[in-house]
Amino acid sequence: MTASSVTRWTERIARADHLADRYPAAADILRFYAALAGYQQSVATRQTRPRQLTDLPSLVLDEIGDFLAWLEDAAPPRLAAAAAEMRRLERSSWQALVDERLGRRDGQFEATAAAAPRVFVVEALLQPLAERLAAGHGPSTERLAPSQARSPALCPFCGDQPSVGALREEAEGAKRSLVCGLCLTEWPYLRLLCPACGEQRFDALPVFTSETVPGARIDACDTCRAYVKTIDLTKDGHAVPCVDDLATVSLDLWAREQGYARLRSNLLMT
Repeated sequence: MTASSVTRWTERIARADHLADRYPAAADILRFYAALAGYQQSVATRQTRPRQLTDLPSLVLDEIGDFLAWLEDAAPPRLAAAAAEMRRLERSSWQALVDERLGRRDGQFEATAAAAPRVFVVEALLQPLAERLAAGHGPSTERLAPSQARSPALCPFCGDQPSVGALREEAEGAKRSLVCGLCLTEWPYLRLLCPACGEQRFDALPVFTSETVPGARIDACDTCRAYVKTIDLTKDGHAVPCVDDLATVSLDLWAREQGYARLRSNLLMT
C-alpha cells in the first residue's frame, strides 16, 4: 500500500473515534466502523493488489472465513450472531452473491432483509480491494470533468452509484463531488443536477439542513424523490465524507419520513 492509502485509513479511523464523542446517538456504529476500517486496511494490505475488477471475486472469497470469525468477536450482537450462522454457507453460495453484486452496480441490486448480513459481508470485503484497485489509476478528480457529469450518476472507475456527496471550497463558492459506494472514488459533479434522474430545475431540487448536524445536508429531488446526503467540508475541513455520513444518520431518518429514498446506502446501512 502507498503512504497516501495508509493515511486515508488512519484519517477514517481517527474521524470515527472523534465523531463518536460528538454524536453519542451514533457512537456505537462509529466505534464499530473504526474497528471495521482497521480490519479492511489489513485486507487491503495483505492481499495481492488486484489488476482489474474481475480479480475481486476470488480475493473476496479467500477472505470470507477469517472475516466471519472476526465479526463473531467484534461485531454488535445481532451481526455477530448472523456471522456465526453464515459460516455454514458453502463457497458456491458466496460466489453467486459476489458475482451478482459486481454484476449489478447500477442500483438494480436489491437485498432482502434476510440477505442483508451476507450483502454486508461481501460489501465490506469488496470495498477495500476495489479502492486499492482504483487508487492505481491516477487522481480520481481528473477522471470526469464537471461539464461531463451525467445522470444517473455512476462512478467513472467501477460504475457503481455514489453513496454520499461532498462540498469543498472553490473560488467564491463550493464545488460538489460524489463518492462511490464501492471503490470510494470521488469525482466532480454539477451541483444543480439530480444524480438519480437528471432533474435540473432549481425549484425541484430542495436542500434540507439541520442545526443539530451543521456539517451535513440532504440534496433531494422532488421529481424522482431520491436524495443524496452531502457532507459540507466548507464548514468542517476535517470531515471525512464516508465517516461523517455514519454520524448523521438522523438526517436519513428524517428524509425517509418525508418520502425520499436514498440513492445508495452506505456500508453500514446495507
